Amino acid sequence: MRFVAETLQLAVFGHPVTHSQSPAIHARFAESVGLKINYQALDCPAGRLAAALQTFRANGGHGCNLTVPLKTEGLALASHISPAAELAGACNTLVWSADGWQADNTDGAGLMADLKRQQVGLQQRRILILGAGGAVAGILPALIEQRPSALVLVNRSVEKAQELAQRYSTLFSIRVLGTGKNSIDEPFDLMIQGTSLGHQGRRPEIDPAWLKPESIVYDLNYGQAHEPLRGWCEQHALRSIDGSGMLVEQAAMAFELFTGHRPETDAVVEWIRAGLTSK
Repeated sequence: MRFVAETLQLAVFGHPVTHSQSPAIHARFAESVGLKINYQALDCPAGRLAAALQTFRANGGHGCNLTVPLKTEGLALASHISPAAELAGACNTLVWSADGWQADNTDGAGLMADLKRQQVGLQQRRILILGAGGAVAGILPALIEQRPSALVLVNRSVEKAQELAQRYSTLFSIRVLGTGKNSIDEPFDLMIQGTSLGHQGRRPEIDPAWLKPESIVYDLNYGQAHEPLRGWCEQHALRSIDGSGMLVEQAAMAFELFTGHRPETDAVVEWIRAGLTSK
């Protein structure tokens, strides 16, 4: 491990980004390992990341996280791309080095860690995923590694989902469907909501026939962005899990890339979930 004496300049870039819990999470991590950091939430619309990173670096920026809609854009700006980020075609973490920005993706491993905490098994399970953007691309490799019995993508743009499925065609046969009513041979054990509609106070179209009473719904969103889906799940008596646990777990992995220190996560997950529930 390396120990950092100076104050590390860190950030999360996204649009929107004011809702982000990342500054608070990383502050807790830094406190737990005795480091000084300055972690900012910086708004950055799509197409402006290169300029934003240049300014960030000029001000001493050392590392950053990327959220919607920048996870794919970040790859083009990196001089080195980790296997996880390359396979996903998206990154959520950039760390500065002498060679430039180093891109990684901790989303998939973060999701796996939270599903393990929630005692949600994936092997030989039927999994439905809503969305085909950078967030979904980041978790697909980890899901495939668990060898589910089926993976199905539902997306408004069937072409975009097909492109994503084709990327993994040598690893797994992923079925693609459009939104709305679809012919499903049998319901799914787990549905993962991976669109950004929750940030607009909306949720994707969901056919109740896709799920059974014991199915689990996992939302990559958290806080207010999770509310539309949480309400739908309550109406249909389904167990829902928000993405705050995944958020903390992927953040812990990014924090290790930034600092060399891997923080404990259980207490931070409880703290974040309690704070979001009380709002």
